[in-house]
Amino acid sequence: MKMGLVNVFRAFRKARQVALSEARYMQFSRYALGEIFLVVIGILIALQINNWNEERKDQNQITQYAHALISDLEADLEMLDVVLRTAQTVVDSANDLEHYMWRRDVDDVDNVRLVYHTTFVNYRPYSWNLSALNQILNSGAMRKIRNEELVRLISEYHTVSRHLDNDYLLDVQKSHSAELLANEIVDTNLQDIVLPRWGAPYGYPPEGLVRDSSASEPTLLINDQAKLGQLVNTFSSLGGQIEVRVERELPEHIARAERLIELLEAEYPR
Repeated sequence: MKMGLVNVFRAFRKARQVALSEARYMQFSRYALGEIFLVVIGILIALQINNWNEERKDQNQITQYAHALISDLEADLEMLDVVLRTAQTVVDSANDLEHYMWRRDVDDVDNVRLVYHTTFVNYRPYSWNLSALNQILNSGAMRKIRNEELVRLISEYHTVSRHLDNDYLLDVQKSHSAELLANEIVDTNLQDIVLPRWGAPYGYPPEGLVRDSSASEPTLLINDQAKLGQLVNTFSSLGGQIEVRVERELPEHIARAERLIELLEAEYPR
């Protein structure tokens, strides 16, 4: 009987120790979980703060790129204005040559007039300001720009600029062919007559050119009606090709640059 009571007491004591151990384990577990939770929260907050700092740095850098791009686009607009004016001169000159030669016999062609009509064979080459645009494209900044229209227009501006460069090479080839043909037909050895400078405002007849010409001025180098017809066709084709730039491509690109500046100034005010 006595041994039985001893065993019972032992069992109760063991059970009490187990219970206390389990209670301490649960308490420790809750404490440990709390510590882990606080550490995770701290890490997440630190990461978020770091992300905010990185985003702020990125946006500050993009703002600098944007301001530089605005300046480059403004310079591009000045350049494109000259390109457009000189390209329009080629088109006008080619049209005037076609009108002058309409059903005109070779014996009735005035060499001085033909000199003027065949002077404007090309327009000003492009000189894009690409520093800021290349920085934006090469730095990965495009992924950080939030305005979707702005992203689209930047990419479009770059693509169309490259397209216009390729167009210019085609125009130069045709201009060179027209110039070579004109050199076979037209005598440019004119006395006391100053031809208009390249890029000067176009107008026909030019002041003093026709008035000062006389019978002593040189005549055409060759008296060939077929060659004259070939000259007219070549310049007409040249004018038609460049007219696409004048009527559509250049005005659209100028409008694109102006819209880009507008969006950049709204998104990244100076």
